[in-house]
Amino acid sequence: MATAGDVVRDFCAAIDRKDLAKVESLLDEKVVYHNIGSEPAVGRDASLAAVKFQFDMFDPISFRIRNLAEDGNTVLTERVDEVTVNGIMAPVPVMGTFEVKDGRIVQWRDYFDMGLTGKLLGGEDVASLLPQ
Repeated sequence: MATAGDVVRDFCAAIDRKDLAKVESLLDEKVVYHNIGSEPAVGRDASLAAVKFQFDMFDPISFRIRNLAEDGNTVLTERVDEVTVNGIMAPVPVMGTFEVKDGRIVQWRDYFDMGLTGKLLGGEDVASLLPQ
């Protein structure tokens, strides 16, 4: 049986491929997806709509896992989410928390700096502010 970490790795790989069907298969019906600082998406349909919005906005999009810690059903990820808008690629540092039950994600919370993200997408040279 897949570990919680395996589920999250599969999920991040599905994001990289923009594979909405695979993303859907890994989300529980009652999943809550919350970009902290924004309103949470409650339920699979709302969470999929949020992911699809990102797929439509960012081309390409990639979740690069730098570190992953797993404790039972809880998985913490340190990621660099590479998102591209209008030809500008922004390597956004993100901390993510996933809770997995029966092979599906039931909670997904991402923490990131919106100000830094804006600077990155604006093309500012902020390399010294990014993880090395």
